[in-house]
Amino acid sequence: MSTDILDRLRNIPIFSSLADNRESLERVAAKLKKQSHEAGSAIISEGDEGDTLYILNSGRVRILRNTLSGEPFALVNLDADQNIFFGEVALIDHDVRSATVLAVSDCETLTLSRKDYLSLCEEDPVAGFRITFQLALRLSATMRKSSRDMITMYQALIDEIS
Repeated sequence: MSTDILDRLRNIPIFSSLADNRESLERVAAKLKKQSHEAGSAIISEGDEGDTLYILNSGRVRILRNTLSGEPFALVNLDADQNIFFGEVALIDHDVRSATVLAVSDCETLTLSRKDYLSLCEEDPVAGFRITFQLALRLSATMRKSSRDMITMYQALIDEIS
């Protein structure tokens, strides 16, 4: 297994709890598939169904959300050296994508499908638990941030109309 991919996984937060277990990391790596994306192409699109986690292995992406009027709004640009992953909710939920991820430059992603994730959980229950626990922590942090953002927006609206 490529040392580069194992090193990448060790630095991705949802896989970092496996950093000391090469065998588990190799199981994860064996399930990953490489995909190439041309600059300007959408890797995932808001509103589309998805069942895949993406790890940005090289390149730069832009995260976009649609406004209420349907216009895309850029939230952030991210580089592969920031150990970026996205689409993780699709591993455990059948809902639609909550944002668009656009390739700003030519990109390579490593993908893990829901089917392969569930297979990994059966083959290596300890690794599956650790990954799932990290996913839960990430989702919990996202919920807390969304709640804080909503309170901030509500307060700004109250201040504006007062």
